[in-house]
Amino acid sequence: MAWRVYPTTLDEAGLRAALETVAERASVSVGVEYDLVEESDQAVATVACFVVCEAVTNAVKHAAPTRISVAVGAEEQRMYVSVRDDGCGGANAAGSGLFGLARRVAALDGSLSVVSPPGGPTLVAAELPCG
Repeated sequence: MAWRVYPTTLDEAGLRAALETVAERASVSVGVEYDLVEESDQAVATVACFVVCEAVTNAVKHAAPTRISVAVGAEEQRMYVSVRDDGCGGANAAGSGLFGLARRVAALDGSLSVVSPPGGPTLVAAELPCG
């Protein structure tokens, strides 16, 4: 079952390629800004990829956005991942998808925040250790 949900591109070509694949497959425009000099370890890259996949999927499914922006960068041994959409907002951080993401991020001693006022926009942001 894991092969159906795990992004094989992540193993084959790295996080940047996996995120570009997510962007290409989305039904709305997704821009990816990737500013990592080195690949992070597999666990961190996997969680970062799942954050982006879930946030993009949720936005498309629930928020009717016209544009989604993904940004990945690192500073001082921390990776920062953000997904912002211009949809209708109102995302529930306690919902099963976002709650599951928060647990994955926390398992790596990271943090996840969701800001999604009614009317939008929505921002899902994760901070992960990468050193």
